[in-house]
Amino acid sequence: MSQECSIVEDLLPLYKKQAIQANTIQFVEHHLANCEHCRQLATSKQALGNPLLMKKTVSFFHLVFIVLSFMFAINSSLLGNQTSFVVSYAIFGCLTYFFYKNIWIVFAISSVPVFVWAIIDNINNPLYVTYYSFAEIGTLLIGASYIALLHTIFALIGAAFAILFRKFKR
Repeated sequence: MSQECSIVEDLLPLYKKQAIQANTIQFVEHHLANCEHCRQLATSKQALGNPLLMKKTVSFFHLVFIVLSFMFAINSSLLGNQTSFVVSYAIFGCLTYFFYKNIWIVFAISSVPVFVWAIIDNINNPLYVTYYSFAEIGTLLIGASYIALLHTIFALIGAAFAILFRKFKR
């Protein structure tokens, strides 16, 4: 197996998805016309690579990021200093946007953990819920929504800075 075979083997998944440039396609096709080993590899399922490994890696990092966002939601709700809360959530929103490059994910990750934490934190608090009536549960949900909305607003402001930074960087 030559060095050219190793290169073509690495390029085969992209070649099959037509995700390479025209001159690279010509290179791969020229090599496949002259190399029986690579031609067989191109027709086998091995040429597709191992996308499952990449999906597991990405999923692992997403899971870590979501766990960190829950921890951050808990920590920020315990902060008494409003300035550090505002700045920390703006930075969190900015980093979340840089990581996911999707404003809806910033919205979800900045609101859902805080909403869930506000409910968990206050469900057993006698100041909020005493009889578990619909009115008290409704008030609890409205309060949790309000807290999540505040966190989300600051995260979206941070994401807006990330979007502007990316536009100016181009």
